[in-house]
Amino acid sequence: MNTQANAAVDLHFEERGGGLPVIIMHGMFGSLSNWRGIAQSLSENYRVINVDLRNHGRSPHAPGLDYEAMSNDILALMDRLGIERAHLIGHSLGGKLGMVLADRHPERVARLAVVDIAPKWYPPWHQDVFEALDAVDLSTLESREQARQQMAAHVFEPEVRAFLAANLEQVDGQWRWRFNLPELKAAYEQTSDMPALSGFYLGPTLFIRGAQSAYIEAADEPQIGRDFPQSCIATLERARHWPHIEDTDGFLDAVTRFFATGCEGFPAPRGA
Repeated sequence: MNTQANAAVDLHFEERGGGLPVIIMHGMFGSLSNWRGIAQSLSENYRVINVDLRNHGRSPHAPGLDYEAMSNDILALMDRLGIERAHLIGHSLGGKLGMVLADRHPERVARLAVVDIAPKWYPPWHQDVFEALDAVDLSTLESREQARQQMAAHVFEPEVRAFLAANLEQVDGQWRWRFNLPELKAAYEQTSDMPALSGFYLGPTLFIRGAQSAYIEAADEPQIGRDFPQSCIATLERARHWPHIEDTDGFLDAVTRFFATGCEGFPAPRGA
C-alpha cells in the first residue's frame, strides 16, 4: 500500500522514435539530458522514453528516493503511455532501479541493461560531491563557470564539475539546482544500499561495465549470476563509470546487439 513517500509522481520525459519501447533511467545527480545522444541513436529502431527520475532534472521534487517509490514512478509512466512491457536501460542509481523493477515486476520488463553498477551496497563514495555542491554559494553565484571554480577544492576532475554544474538553472535571476539536493542527501545512505532481490527475473540481463571503473568487480559476478540467472557482461576497455559517454560506440554496439539477440555472444558472470 502506497504511503505519501512512495506515491507515484508524474515524471518529466522525452519520447522519440517508434517500435519496441526502451526506457532510459539516469544516475545520481544526472538527468535525461545526459542520455539524449544515446536516445537519438536508439530511436532509429525503438520507441525511446528518456526520463528524469524524481528529485532530478525537471521531474517533481517529492519526499523519498527509495527504490520502491522510484519503481512506482516508472510503472505509472508506463501505464500513462500505454506500455505493457519495455526494455530498460539504467545507469548507476538508475541501474539499481532497473534491477528492482525487473525483480518486483518481471512481467513489465522485456530485457534489462544495467550500466556500471552491481546489486550490492556501496560505501559513501559521493561525499566529495556533496561537499562540492555545498561549496557553491547560490546567493552570489554569477555563472556556471564560477560554480565549477567553487567546486574545485572538493572535486578535482573538470568533467565531473562540468557534469554537476549543468544541473544549475536561473529562475527570476536566482541560480538554483534542478535536483533536490536536500532529498538526495537525506536518501544517500538508502540509495547506496541494495534491496534484497528474489531472483524472479528470468529475462536476459546485460551488465555493461567500464574496465577502468571500480563499480563492478570480479568478486561481484557470482552475486550477479544468482540474482539474474540469464545475465551476461560486456566490458568496455576505454570506459570508466560513464560508458555511454566515454565509449559511446562500444556502448551502442553492446546495447543494440543485446536488444536484438539477448546474451548471445556475451560472456556469462564467472563463478555464478
